[in-house]
Amino acid sequence: MMIKLEPITLTDKQLYDTFIKDSQYPTNCWSGNFTYIWAHNFSKSLKIYKTFINGFLVTFIITNKGRMYLPTLPFGPGNLEELIECLRIASLACLEQNKKAGITNKAVINPLNEAQLNYLKQSPLFTTYFQDSKLTGLERHYSINKLLRLKGKEFQQIRNKLNRFKKKYPQAIIRKYTDKDFHQVSELNQIWIKESGKKYKRIIDGFYFEPIIKNYANLNHHIIVIEIDQKIVGLISGEVLPNKNAWGCLTKFDKNYDGISETLTIEFVKHLHQSYPYINTINVGSDLGDKGLAFNKERYRPVYSYKRYCLYYKQ
Repeated sequence: MMIKLEPITLTDKQLYDTFIKDSQYPTNCWSGNFTYIWAHNFSKSLKIYKTFINGFLVTFIITNKGRMYLPTLPFGPGNLEELIECLRIASLACLEQNKKAGITNKAVINPLNEAQLNYLKQSPLFTTYFQDSKLTGLERHYSINKLLRLKGKEFQQIRNKLNRFKKKYPQAIIRKYTDKDFHQVSELNQIWIKESGKKYKRIIDGFYFEPIIKNYANLNHHIIVIEIDQKIVGLISGEVLPNKNAWGCLTKFDKNYDGISETLTIEFVKHLHQSYPYINTINVGSDLGDKGLAFNKERYRPVYSYKRYCLYYKQ
């Protein structure tokens, strides 16, 4: 099946935002947004493309080994049955390409979350064409309102950490990132990789850290830094997406500063709420099965913890 693929560029942001906004299914999977999709351009192991199929905006990844798959569900205003048909056509295109590359038994859509899978399963055609397979980890969504208030015993640990940081580092400056901070932020990333990279081996953002930071303004990406004694020791970033919910992207910090992780998270939520008071949740992504990361995320009492899946096409 021949489809015309075009490389994704930064100028496609408005296109993606519009199609994401018009989609009828829950567009709340962590990886299903333009910034993350576009940043794949900077990966050395794959290329990222877009096309239109039956009115849907469809994204494809082609790896250096020739494997082709969808990194997110197609976006667009079509109904459930139209989405299933679009997925069927896109899957056949993947299978044709993968056959040429000698690649078999690979998922054609990876990933989607539990809310999206439940939507797809409402169609009897779903089980005709697809079967799902569970991925590791849970995708967590925090309540903005709960993190603004931090009420009750369930947030006692977070409050203690915030108070400890404030007491220990009264000179800390919490502010927006500017272009002049890039060098220090890059150094902080190297510190984080050295201190935490081995601990969280599967948390890999090497290909998208720098391009997102450099293009944050064009991406409407928000970045908050913590500066202590003229040194940037923490960074957190994210956006408010077309689905009117927040998305957490990058978090880097020098772990030698007690309470800095918690301070970054809560200050970022405050910043987003001030600019977008209508947002209800922030998607901070999956723990990828890492117990330590799962524990850290659970401390913020997520209101949604979605299982993650990939889809295979039934041949």
